Amino acid sequence: MGAERRSEILEHLEAEHGLARVTMAWVRNRYDTNWDKLSRPRADAIAGWLESEGILYQPAELPSRETEYVTLYSQRTSIGVFMAAARGEGIFEDNPQGALLMLQSYAASMAKQETNRITEGATAE
Repeated sequence: MGAERRSEILEHLEAEHGLARVTMAWVRNRYDTNWDKLSRPRADAIAGWLESEGILYQPAELPSRETEYVTLYSQRTSIGVFMAAARGEGIFEDNPQGALLMLQSYAASMAKQETNRITEGATAE
């Protein structure tokens, strides 16, 4: 099995700040270099490994066609946590209230930043 290249998926995601869009062929080639093509059982195997590494993906079911794109995101990064909350996945799957509270807090923070930016712009004039 080509497990030695799986770390490249994790490294790429880290280099992209926890969010990356790649083809399924790219993922397949790093998951197992001996696989010459992708299938539904193989896509499911990759999905299981990604989830065990704290990586979620969009679409919700990994495509089994190599030409299709998938967005990978790490639950160990800020963007990954926000995406998981918005989609009700990962740590938020059984905690929709927690997801809502986190997203509301983030929305309030963004609104405050916007208000501050507008206020600072008006003061500068």
